[in-house]
Amino acid sequence: MRAFVLAAVVALAAAGCGTGTQQQSTGDWRTDADRGAILRAGARLTPAWVSKTFDPLKSIGGSDIVLDRLIYGTLTGKNAAGQPTPWLVESWSQPEPTVLDLKVRQGVTFHDGSPFTAEAVKAGLDRNRSAGSPYAASLAAISSIELPDANTVRLVTSRPASGALLLTLSGREGLIPGPASLADPDSMATNPIGAGPFQILEWRQGESMKLRAYPGYYDKDQYLVAGIDFVNVNDEVSARNAVLAGDIDVGFVDAEGVPALTANPGTAVAVNQSDAAYYVNINLTTQNPPLADVRVRQAINTAVNRDQIASAVIGAGSAPAWQLFPQGYPGHDPALEKRYAYDPARARQMLADAGYPNGFDMKLYAVSTTPSITRTTEIVAANLNDVGIRTQIVAGTSWVQDYAIDRKGDAAVGTWLPRTDPTLTFQSLFGGVGTLNVGKYSSPELNGIVDQAQGVTDSAAADTLLKQASGYVVDQALEVPIAYMPSLWGYSQKIGLRDGTLRDHGNLGQGLDFTSVYVKR
Repeated sequence: MRAFVLAAVVALAAAGCGTGTQQQSTGDWRTDADRGAILRAGARLTPAWVSKTFDPLKSIGGSDIVLDRLIYGTLTGKNAAGQPTPWLVESWSQPEPTVLDLKVRQGVTFHDGSPFTAEAVKAGLDRNRSAGSPYAASLAAISSIELPDANTVRLVTSRPASGALLLTLSGREGLIPGPASLADPDSMATNPIGAGPFQILEWRQGESMKLRAYPGYYDKDQYLVAGIDFVNVNDEVSARNAVLAGDIDVGFVDAEGVPALTANPGTAVAVNQSDAAYYVNINLTTQNPPLADVRVRQAINTAVNRDQIASAVIGAGSAPAWQLFPQGYPGHDPALEKRYAYDPARARQMLADAGYPNGFDMKLYAVSTTPSITRTTEIVAANLNDVGIRTQIVAGTSWVQDYAIDRKGDAAVGTWLPRTDPTLTFQSLFGGVGTLNVGKYSSPELNGIVDQAQGVTDSAAADTLLKQASGYVVDQALEVPIAYMPSLWGYSQKIGLRDGTLRDHGNLGQGLDFTSVYVKR
């Protein structure tokens, strides 16, 4: 979902896969990998980023999914093209538009040796979609769960939603604790029992997390290390310095640190594409009447200098954002690029045509604790002032309290946090009850397109519908996309890349794909 975050975590990453610069010679992991090695990774582990428990219902911190995915596994995965892939569920079928059958992978066990069964999956999903669960909304399409046979979990939905659910189950919603953990939820604070590739050896909250390979994991070649030691890093600069010093093997780093990591013979950098982005969230109500006018919102989009922010603020690997999804991602439409190219004179004329020749007053909110957000907000405000929109910056420390609840701004600058399912992007931002839809804007036309996309399992058909939804958002100028954020990974030359590419799961909290790396012999 889109979220206003204070800083990046180790897991700022490209959705599904790294596709940018990879400074690493390829080898053969079958002979090069030290299968007994422990990989050291930097991560945000403070209480602000990691919850006090690994109970999926309470494990909602920014870094939690990085750890939970390794402990529990997820029912499905997601590839670089944004398509669902098998994991703990080995296959699926759609016998009816409102029925999705999941075949549970055979031979999988939980960490206590108990079998990973369809019954266990049903119990976990029923819990994840229960009232009060943080995932109740994203799993709301499920009306019931049945077990037609010992290896099949049948999801019956209130409307066609199978395509969306397969992607949703590759995220937090697809974390399934073992029966023993469900019987004693408090035990998940220190001893979560999952069916994933790793178990907790040691957990020092705020400092470190040691994971060790689960001996009974079904696929011995999926992960190529004997364990992962996570070390707390406070920010990207700290991660960069830790990689340079040899204190960690890999971590998400700052753009300013790329030259040093590239020049150092013992380290390298992966610059990955990402769909995380800086953007302006607009309160689409009559709080400030001009913003309810699509012509005004189009003028605002035309007034913003995206190229300046991408190059001067975000830096290496960034690119201007003209729509929700970047090139190569489902929902990206090349026809939408540069629809609102930077043109102050045109923006002023657009405002005049909308009935505001003398501009209007506007408050622009931003969380003030992140320098890049502050600088982006300053540039956006200057751009708007330049075309006659008298913009007052309102700085704060809590987007939810200050902007969403107290309405201290008419719009807000923030960063986009990707979701596993792109339809959830539209629902979060523009659905009637979307968490980031501050003004509770709702469009039956847009909602209808998104609902159709959720029911499609064919990737090409889904992409066509997602493009339609993207076009609607751009045409109506429901937000101001600014610039995509790259995923910058610094890593030691001791690290090998399985197929020559360092992959990751998604920017801002989704994490490194540890199947893509190994420690060299």
